[in-house]
Amino acid sequence: MTLSTVPHTEHSGLIVSPRAPQALFELAPDLLKSMLASHGYLVLRGFEHSIDRFSRLVRQCSGRISLDPARTFDGNTAQKVDAGLDAVGLHCENGNSPFWPDLCWFYCQTAPARGSQTTLCDGKAVYRHLTAEQRAAFTEREIMYARRVEADKWKTYAFHALAQGTDAPASIEAVTLQDLISLTPQDAGSLIELNEDGSITYRFRTPAIRNSRLAQEAQPAFANSLFGPSNHYQAPRITFADGEPIDPQLLHALDGLCEQLTVDVGWQRGDVVLIDNTRVMHGRRAIDDPARTIFNALSYLD
Repeated sequence: MTLSTVPHTEHSGLIVSPRAPQALFELAPDLLKSMLASHGYLVLRGFEHSIDRFSRLVRQCSGRISLDPARTFDGNTAQKVDAGLDAVGLHCENGNSPFWPDLCWFYCQTAPARGSQTTLCDGKAVYRHLTAEQRAAFTEREIMYARRVEADKWKTYAFHALAQGTDAPASIEAVTLQDLISLTPQDAGSLIELNEDGSITYRFRTPAIRNSRLAQEAQPAFANSLFGPSNHYQAPRITFADGEPIDPQLLHALDGLCEQLTVDVGWQRGDVVLIDNTRVMHGRRAIDDPARTIFNALSYLD
């Protein structure tokens, strides 16, 4: 099958469309990953689509699927985006936790008639516009997220993640702290503690400026969750890794810079957006059209 490609913006993103009828899952995973590594995110537009076709595409491009236990499930891959109607700040999905997926997917089943756009901001472009002082502030020190998560949420997450393997727990109730820790990358810079009520408190140390996991060579990107939401969860405490607060004026300046480089997806019915979740941040304008229906999926390359 031959494809048509045009830039989504002048500095990042690519719109990919078929020249003849083609189902989403007929796209070659290696080709998608190659384009994603170059452009940061892809808008797959004009393909034969459905929630099942979307889920099949996600599974064949991923080594492991990650699910958010606070969202509505649709099968074992896609989840409905149901985080209220307010605007959502820029973030890498789950980038404020040790369980940071490589890929973030969106499928537009019903496009909004007005507003209600998902937003995208390429951290690579943001990095190029940082001042020397701003770069130094986040290259000399890592940042730290600290948060409490209720027992039912972390156990549900671990249960579904481990269900894809051979040592899956028999039930959500049987999930242990060690099961959760087993899902944490060895280099995640995290500490997870079990509380008396069964909840956990985690501390996650990570760079605010990082290299994409998909890129073949170092490409620094300001990609993090400093401005992200806390829907369904306790808001994390965010500091530098040594515990020092981050200067509010610095955050304000960075928020303004990111907003200048933020673009709307421009949803059309059937669109799929694939994001390098280690390079490109996303958010959302306020929902003006509640009939908008978007599904989300999260996954790892390996």
